[in-house]
Amino acid sequence: MEKTFEQTMEELEKIVKELESGSLSLDDSVKKYTEGIELSKHAYDLLKNAESKLIIKEE
Repeated sequence: MEKTFEQTMEELEKIVKELESGSLSLDDSVKKYTEGIELSKHAYDLLKNAESKLIIKEE
């Protein structure tokens, strides 16, 4: 099942807190950063999809 925008943002917030804590190893930080980038792309795609639906309804 695809994650909702809200679920994606919650996961991103957790990753940011983990990275900001400074408690992760370099390897784990890189993995979390990469995971965050993928989540960010997913959130962007969800927003673009919602935007296109709004534009279609306006026309």
